[in-house]
Amino acid sequence: MTVTSEPGHTIAGEHRGEHYGKVLARLSRNAAVRRYLEIGVAFGDIFAGIACRHGVAVDPEFQLKTNVAANKVRVSLFQTMSDVFFANLNLRRHIGGRVDLAFLDGMHLFEFLLRDFFNTEAICRQDSIIAMHDCLPVAEAMADRDPMQAGIRGRGTPYENWWTGDVWKIVPILKRYRPDLDVMLVDAAPTGLVIVTGLDPSSRTLKTHYDAIVEEFSRLPNTAAEIAQVYAEHPIVPAEEALRRLGGRSYAHGGGWLQRLTG
Repeated sequence: MTVTSEPGHTIAGEHRGEHYGKVLARLSRNAAVRRYLEIGVAFGDIFAGIACRHGVAVDPEFQLKTNVAANKVRVSLFQTMSDVFFANLNLRRHIGGRVDLAFLDGMHLFEFLLRDFFNTEAICRQDSIIAMHDCLPVAEAMADRDPMQAGIRGRGTPYENWWTGDVWKIVPILKRYRPDLDVMLVDAAPTGLVIVTGLDPSSRTLKTHYDAIVEEFSRLPNTAAEIAQVYAEHPIVPAEEALRRLGGRSYAHGGGWLQRLTG
């Protein structure tokens, strides 16, 4: 593996698998997802592609440019910060039950994603799926915590205006504090997917140790060498293989709603 921090050079090669939005859309259909949660919806492109009975979208400032109700029976939009959403969430009233599939793509700073993760896991089941975006950056500049600095550092490179922030740190955090989880790094263009299964909604480890984790991982250098170490310690799974591994799940319990929507 070639490790470099020079502008325009990749850390571990570009992700060449299917676009992450298409991977998530296929996963939602394969698993016949009933309840879907997305944190960080922005224009709504990813959300619109998801097939489910009830889609729940959370974003502090929606900029929707597509039909987010596509492929769904019901849609709920919460225009608020994710912390506020979780603090005021009534699971039965607002979602109707535990989440089958969640996609976390909110603020690109690891401490925010960490909170979104443990808050989301708490409203999932053991067989639910949590997917996270931007955790597999391909160049050091895009991982800068400051989006303006990431833009400056990326000028003149193939990754100009790319910003993943330092959410890549969620991978070593889960490895250290939640080794019970199954964490899969997926080769989905352009900045990968991290898919987590084997959940434990009753776990309070991450929440209890949140301050200590943030202090510890704030000291972890946000460099190409450290990001490359994540790649070295976790094999990258092709998108097709990831879908195959997740293929045994089905959240549909009769009703035939998915067939009516997509058939």
